[in-house]
Amino acid sequence: MKSSTSHTIAILALLLNGGLADATPRKEEYANVNSKSKASTIKGTATTQLEDQRDLQYSGGFPRKQPQAQIATAKGNLIIPHEAKWQLTTSWQGALLAPEEESSIPTGMPTDTPSDMPSDMPSDMPSSLPTKIESATLALSYIPGKLTNYQNGVFLSEGLQSRIIATSMEKVEFADGSSSRYGFHGRPDGAAVFADPNGGWMYVSNSERENGDGGVGAIVFNADGEVVGYKHLQLGTSWNCSGGKTPWNTWVSCEEHDNGKIWQVDPTGQRPPEETSMSATLGNFESFAYYIPDFDKPQFFVTEDDSYGALRRFTPSNPNWEDPWSILHGEGALEYLVLLPSNGDRWDQEGTYYWTDDHEAAKSNARSFYMHTEGLDVYRNELFVVSKVQYSLFILDLEGNTYKRLATDVGLFDGQPDQITRLIKDGNVQTSSTFDANEPEEEPLLYFCEEKGDSQGIHARDANGWYYTILESSEYGRETTGLAFSPDGKHMYFSYQHRGIIFDVWREDGRPFHGKTLSVKYHETGEARSR
Repeated sequence: MKSSTSHTIAILALLLNGGLADATPRKEEYANVNSKSKASTIKGTATTQLEDQRDLQYSGGFPRKQPQAQIATAKGNLIIPHEAKWQLTTSWQGALLAPEEESSIPTGMPTDTPSDMPSDMPSDMPSSLPTKIESATLALSYIPGKLTNYQNGVFLSEGLQSRIIATSMEKVEFADGSSSRYGFHGRPDGAAVFADPNGGWMYVSNSERENGDGGVGAIVFNADGEVVGYKHLQLGTSWNCSGGKTPWNTWVSCEEHDNGKIWQVDPTGQRPPEETSMSATLGNFESFAYYIPDFDKPQFFVTEDDSYGALRRFTPSNPNWEDPWSILHGEGALEYLVLLPSNGDRWDQEGTYYWTDDHEAAKSNARSFYMHTEGLDVYRNELFVVSKVQYSLFILDLEGNTYKRLATDVGLFDGQPDQITRLIKDGNVQTSSTFDANEPEEEPLLYFCEEKGDSQGIHARDANGWYYTILESSEYGRETTGLAFSPDGKHMYFSYQHRGIIFDVWREDGRPFHGKTLSVKYHETGEARSR
């Protein structure tokens, strides 16, 4: 996202083993794990690993429907009907990209690496780390919020280790001692992890640079979490801010400028990026989410960071699930959100809504009631969207026509402990199969990113509303972005955008991070408000 005088809390969404999380209230006291007196935070994303290279349920590659098999399951924020099983289409099996292999790029795209990105870094930052993270065999050592370990310019919670895996404009170093042929992209922003059938994964990251120097890149990992490749997946675009994952595991990248477009990007590079039907009208696009009550009526949502930025919904006319890529590029209804507050006031805490194809009317409504929306996510049948300027979180009932509004200027979900508890406790929490049954179960956390004051980092909350700082740094400037987790939950990736640094963080005890995240963005300033 573009630089702003407001402080930013970015909360990125995906449950480590399926479904989105619920939300949590903030307590005035900060807590460390034992004394409830300190603070902490994170944000996470993970995809499920393939059970087999050819059999999956929304886990990499492009699936096709098998109507004979009856299942009920939920992956990510997708609600899957009780009517279909998905199997990987052979021709679209994802494959680890060879380190020196070029991905498919449309002609006319620049291939040279921009050179005006600052690359100066503290000189005492180690960049090496163990080549393999062992499985969970050690006693629990991770203590969220107890910042005892200083590495690579970052204070880490006890039991965490880190390494820097990429720096803007510098070549990416691979595990075999070789390096990428071009430098890592500048101003990394929104990101997600995609599993590979061979056991590895890809960290796909936007580049929020201007003047055609933006785009999308991917760091490729093998099954041991070692860096083995880096690819440019998209070049020639500008201000690629955030976006989101599709249910068929491609990346949607949103340009945030007046003539911005919305692109579908293949994480494997087998298909060139393609503009979607969602940007039939251009705009300052930010985030992407989806809701699929049944396969005949999938719904796709995009926010727009503008004073007149109306939230849009795209409903394909005839979705072809044999080729899901095509769903975002065909005909369909492009509609825009209109809010009707209960008393006609933007600060009303509830109201009704409807969708319209009258873009101008919706833009006027957005200006009055929900301008500058950024963060966006879906949990079950609820759409979460944040207006950063109006310090508001809107929760729309997608099965009805009502909404709720929560103030965010004193903390996301402040005063709403039932929401945080529901988000954290609902659904499964990914755990390690090697856990000792006699060990106490770890408390699941809601992870998110935060930009606040001089020390930005990753933070978390528990089901009781206690707030923890997982890691933080005052060395790297504002805005942490791109929080995502490896498919097994054992690697946490994030960036310090303005320095262009990508971190890999893991637990010393070899266990996965536990918890869920909600993908919304929260902005606050020091100005106190009461609504």
